[in-house]
Amino acid sequence: MSLTLSQKILIFLRYCLKEAKYDFSAKNIAQILHRVYGDDYSLGSIHKEMSLLKTKGLIEYQKRYRKPLPILTRKGQLTIASHLPFKKYGHWDGKWRLVCFEIPEREKELRHLLRQRLLKLGFGKLQDSVYISPYSLFGPIKRFASDYGAVPYIKMLEIAKIEDEKETVEEVWEIKKIAERYHDFIQNAAKMKKGFWPLWAKKLERDFAQIYQDDPHLPEQFLHQNWPGERAYKVFKEIVRSY
Repeated sequence: MSLTLSQKILIFLRYCLKEAKYDFSAKNIAQILHRVYGDDYSLGSIHKEMSLLKTKGLIEYQKRYRKPLPILTRKGQLTIASHLPFKKYGHWDGKWRLVCFEIPEREKELRHLLRQRLLKLGFGKLQDSVYISPYSLFGPIKRFASDYGAVPYIKMLEIAKIEDEKETVEEVWEIKKIAERYHDFIQNAAKMKKGFWPLWAKKLERDFAQIYQDDPHLPEQFLHQNWPGERAYKVFKEIVRSY
């Protein structure tokens, strides 16, 4: 979930103009984006993007010391606002929810959409056509099935127990990899406090949001000791408040 060129320019205009001595020329923007992200943008692409930002109503120009200065509109500010997907599912009741489906090959696009929806909700893949979650999330799946005409293909089951519970959870959701990604985020955040900090900060926020989205937020009894997700979340909040 990387930042687009337009988002990078908006972040620069919103937070970094003072540090850049109010030089928002295409040349200066290109140099700063290369310094921060290692990206190489042509001056033409910067000029084009600035023009598009104005056309889309994301920036407007105001006079400052008799010179026009690009200012983000409300729409532009919302485009780069920090946010996380809502993922708090509450207390676990000890039950497991299974979604099983058998979708014909002619409906393979529907099958793909269903899998994407399940993964976004935090379900784990138990088998090719069987997904599992500890949370009561049948409602969104029922709405999906109704909206896409998938009701005949989907079965939803609630069970009290699965065999080798901890081992299965570790394997299905690859908890070790999630923990490693949180650790990497924390370490990267400690390294990146350099010039034009908001540009670094917004990248870190996007990185955390992707991990947070991929994290199924499982009941704490299935997480590793000293789970790094809580510390990473605190670091994320510190970053959001830092500029």
